[in-house]
Order: sequence, then structure tokens, then C-alpha cells
Amino acid sequence: MTARPSGEPLLEVSGLAVRFGGLTAVADVGFAIGRGEIHALIGPNGAGKSTVINCVSGFQQPSTGTIRLDGAALPRRNPVAVTRRGIARTFQTPQLFGRLSVADNVRVASQRLAGTRKASMDDRELIHLVGLAGLEERLADTLAYGQQRLLEVARALACNPRLLLLDEPAAGLAGEDNERLADLMRRIASRFEVGVLFVEHNVALIRRLSDRITVMHHGLVIASGAPDRVLGDPGVVAAYLGASDPEGVKPC
Repeated sequence: MTARPSGEPLLEVSGLAVRFGGLTAVADVGFAIGRGEIHALIGPNGAGKSTVINCVSGFQQPSTGTIRLDGAALPRRNPVAVTRRGIARTFQTPQLFGRLSVADNVRVASQRLAGTRKASMDDRELIHLVGLAGLEERLADTLAYGQQRLLEVARALACNPRLLLLDEPAAGLAGEDNERLADLMRRIASRFEVGVLFVEHNVALIRRLSDRITVMHHGLVIASGAPDRVLGDPGVVAAYLGASDPEGVKPC
């Protein structure tokens, strides 16, 4: 099943499969993301979501299938080449240079652009955009957890991506940090026309933010489409949410 945005897709994944020996982690996964679209990839733990993210970002070699950005196939198992093509990502656990300052963390990321695309914002503007203004000289490992999450988003944006991959960006966040993250994701998508693919378990956040949702279960896509339709699908409720009413549920 492949969900397609209107117009030519920014990202198109087709027939994606990943096998580890006799284990099939992902089987025949397909979906597409448009420019400026926020697309959620959801499912229970072990569904294959992070494996898909790893394939798109070049950290995992697909067994079969194609991944195209703006119609051109992406390099396989080459994260640096994928980043230079216009895809940046965050991780489930922030991957920061803990003993470098906020400003230096962003500066290191922006230097990856040398000789490729021109950055749309300078480092200080990015730090301000994610809500870390005034903390430029703070060491990354002294930031609160929510601030570290935001710094990782700033580092990803410093790579001037066309597609931003966020792996469980709201994990461990609550209250104001969740609101700040949701607002930031909307601004990124609308202001820069960046496609956003995010893996998340917070159903309330998924419903609020997503333009479209793709649901995975046991390595397969079982539903894809508009949030209300997908989250109300009986198959999704049974396989993923495990409840008769998905509103507000935060599955593990």
C-alpha cells in the first residue's frame, strides 16, 4: 500500500523490504511525502518504523525496494551522501557533542554543507528558531532533556534539508516542551516547505500535527491516509492501539 500526496512527491518509498537472515523486519513498505507535509509513521514497538527511517537516511541497506528524493534514487548505506542530497534526521536518543556549546553543535552540522547547498538560515537564526536563544554558549550536556531535543532539531536544520526525519521526537517530553516541539514542526514545514517524516507514539500529538499517517504492524503497512480516518480504522485500533477509542492513548 502506498500513500501518495497531491502533485509530485518529495520522497517516494516503494516495495521496501529489509531482511536479517531469516527474519523479515520490513516487507513491501511504500508511502510518499510531499513538500511541506508532516507525515507520521506509527505502529507498535517492533513494527519496523525505525528500520524504515534508517533505510531512508542511509544507515541501513534495504534488501529490496526503491527510495527516491525528487525522483532520483538515494545512495544506499551512505548517511553522508544522503545528508548532502537533502535529508537530515534526529535519533531516539539525542546524538550531541556534549562538551561542545550549543553554538558549536550547530556550527559543526552546518559545515557539512560546505561545497553543496546554501543554508537558508545562519546558525544563530536556527538557534533562535528552536527556542534556545541566549543559550548559545551553554554546553550541550548541561541542557535540560527537552532543550537537547530542540538542539538536535537545530543541528538537523543546519544541514538545510528538504526532508527532515524525526525518530520519536516527543519521547520524554511533556507540557510546554511538547507544545514547543509541535509549534516548531509546523513552522519548519510551512516556512521552509520541508517534508517531515516522524515516528511517534503520542497519539494526541500525532492527531494534531499530521497531514497524513502511515501505520505499520509486523513490518507491513496496514493503513495510510488522513489522521481521523486512519486512527479510527478498526484494524489500526485492534493491531496498534489496543483500545476501542484511540483519542489520547499513548501506546508503548
